[in-house]
Amino acid sequence: MNIDYEYLSRIRRAVALYTTKKTSNILEGDFHSIHKGRSMDFEDLKEYTPGDEVHDIDWKSSSRMGTILVRRYMTDRRHNMMFVCDSGLKMKGDTPCGDSKKEIALMTFGTLAYIAGRNGSDFAMAYSKADQPSISLFKSGPDHLEGLLYEYEKHICEDNQRTISQTLMDVVSMVHKRMIIVLITDMEGLAGISKDTVRAITKDHDLLAFGIEDASLFGENVYDLESSRYERFFFSHSRKLKEFDKELRKELGDQVHDTCKQSRVAAVSLKTESEIIDKAIVLFERYRHGNYGYITTTL
Repeated sequence: MNIDYEYLSRIRRAVALYTTKKTSNILEGDFHSIHKGRSMDFEDLKEYTPGDEVHDIDWKSSSRMGTILVRRYMTDRRHNMMFVCDSGLKMKGDTPCGDSKKEIALMTFGTLAYIAGRNGSDFAMAYSKADQPSISLFKSGPDHLEGLLYEYEKHICEDNQRTISQTLMDVVSMVHKRMIIVLITDMEGLAGISKDTVRAITKDHDLLAFGIEDASLFGENVYDLESSRYERFFFSHSRKLKEFDKELRKELGDQVHDTCKQSRVAAVSLKTESEIIDKAIVLFERYRHGNYGYITTTL
């Protein structure tokens, strides 16, 4: 496939602004989904972090060094990254910064898949298309990335009734290999995933998430995608409703944070395309150091 695709050009320019070290570091280090076992050759010791296997602790070395050390074993360092991406009419919306949710979802997937491919990882994509799961094969390379971008761009804003939670479970039940799962959705999608679902996923896989923020319901010329009309002045300028909306968003954020923290998931919010790589670096660093939860900090 030879597609002259503008997204790939934008992705390459964005990644080129960062040093090779910064973008390479995203996938360096250990992930829970990398299979380790005593039948593998011993490699070295590292300091214990939450999520490491307790049976891999080297108690003698830990006693000598005064800190808990874990044995690491030689294994295949080629990661399998599965991008589970949201779709539906809601992706036609904007963020608080005025950026398109669709564009941010496409660029987030494309940027991380491009970096993964450059660092020797295979990647795949899953999303809902016409109320059916669409799950690609694991491959690498620009042709694979272009094809996935092209198909996702065609279907990302189509009306469908399946939730991102259903797509996640489709992936876990249909793909029989350990994965680093990168979820790209919004606050509604994150809040709609139950603790039981998240725990079922993180039992065997790594799960990291990006939550694309929605624009405010208040202000001038607010358009309601569900009703396909501009919101009435009475509602879009109501102070009481604005305060209620603010409280509701905080409650949802706290709910998502608790779910992520209890289930070993790291998640960050996204408002604009320019922060994708910075937020990705923060997200992967937090995950590797066991700093789970959902943060909305603006970089």
